[in-house]
Amino acid sequence: MENNLLRTKNLSAYFGDKEIVKNVNVNFKPNQVVAIMGPSGCGKTTFLRCLNRMHELVPSASTTGEILMHERDINSLPPILVRSKIGMVFQQPNPFPNMSIYDNVIAGYKLNGVKLSKEDKDKIVHDSLKKAALFEEVKDK
Repeated sequence: MENNLLRTKNLSAYFGDKEIVKNVNVNFKPNQVVAIMGPSGCGKTTFLRCLNRMHELVPSASTTGEILMHERDINSLPPILVRSKIGMVFQQPNPFPNMSIYDNVIAGYKLNGVKLSKEDKDKIVHDSLKKAALFEEVKDK
């Protein structure tokens, strides 16, 4: 058996009926450095979001094919576990464009299954935006 940390088999990703990523087969091995390159809009980010199950958070999004982490289908694993093992860091800040500022601030809690009251969410958002010196700029948005 090959020593793959992560691999895709015929992975395709869609937004509605539009195919964004088509039949990608790739193996990621231990200590391997991989660059995913291509022009803007070619599906690089969508591909990466599929690997950590972030793609499925978009209501119209779907995938076909397989994504295996240590030879286990990631869809059989809790999303929180997958996301804790497969992270993403971008050169530019990359908030969720289809979510409000409020929802972007509390996204980490939601993605990790933390249940918060409306009051707690409001306080976290307020305090976070104050600490980032953004509250005055975005308070009415």
